[in-house]
Amino acid sequence: MDVEPGPNDDKVPTGAAPPPAKRSKKGKKKVTGVPTAADYLKVTPIHSNADILEEDGKPVQLSKLEKAQQAVLSEDGMSVTCHKGYRMARATRGAYVGTWYFEIRVTHLGSTGHCRLGWSTKKGELQAPVGYDEHSMAYRDLEGSKVHKALREDYGAPFAEGDVIGCFLHMPEGGRPVESSKEDVWRLKNRLVIAEHPEQEAKRLAGSLVGFTKNGEFQGAAYRDIFEGTYYPAASLYTLPEQTEGATVTFNFGPDFAFPAPEVEGCPPARPASDLSVRTTDPKGDAVTASATVNGSGNGSGMSKGADAQSLSEAIS
Repeated sequence: MDVEPGPNDDKVPTGAAPPPAKRSKKGKKKVTGVPTAADYLKVTPIHSNADILEEDGKPVQLSKLEKAQQAVLSEDGMSVTCHKGYRMARATRGAYVGTWYFEIRVTHLGSTGHCRLGWSTKKGELQAPVGYDEHSMAYRDLEGSKVHKALREDYGAPFAEGDVIGCFLHMPEGGRPVESSKEDVWRLKNRLVIAEHPEQEAKRLAGSLVGFTKNGEFQGAAYRDIFEGTYYPAASLYTLPEQTEGATVTFNFGPDFAFPAPEVEGCPPARPASDLSVRTTDPKGDAVTASATVNGSGNGSGMSKGADAQSLSEAIS
């Protein structure tokens, strides 16, 4: 019988079973190849398949998942109503590259209502107005000021009930989404979870721009060279407690707008936000497949990179 040399010149027959694992003095088997922290991914449970499929398969509208609990959406997903303190609602699609435009009609404010309208990443606080933190930028009805990181600055004309506000975003080539993608979602033990990778550090994107219009009149660039990331159409509303009815705004993602999108120097013609239903586009305007929004909630847990899990494309098919 042919034999091959092994450790310590032991002779083991070719194709034979390996020798028994060495045991400690107490007779316990020594464990080798123990996984380290680098071999695991942190995972967080997310919303149900039905929730993801419902929003993934529809044209862009306001998200049932990406809104404050107190914010009430219309049946068609185009209007949001809020009572009392500021609450935010975001759309189902966002952009990290390209030039985009949508409109918001201030449907009803009442005697005490106010609104702040604009763009927000997924990190923007939903229980606060747009512009409250570094993750969102807003055009404010009062005084026409712009708001970012809770800092109000002079910007444009004030607006009121009945006005139509246009929201413009330009993100040049080279920006990254800096958020979880559809490929990061897995099925684990009959639940959908998201694999949380180390967070990418967002960098300022040279040439990027956010601006607003009032009834078709461009108010100028509000912010330039903003941080890269995926920005979603967003609105927030407020009323005093004594106002019985809520404040309401209505989104129009296009392509038919009340006013033409502004022509902004240095930026290509804006595309309607309704085209975000194809996920995103490259800077040339050609449709490409991009990462879908993944809305997460719950507490994270650990999952081995070699665990028995399915990708989202399989899990929700």
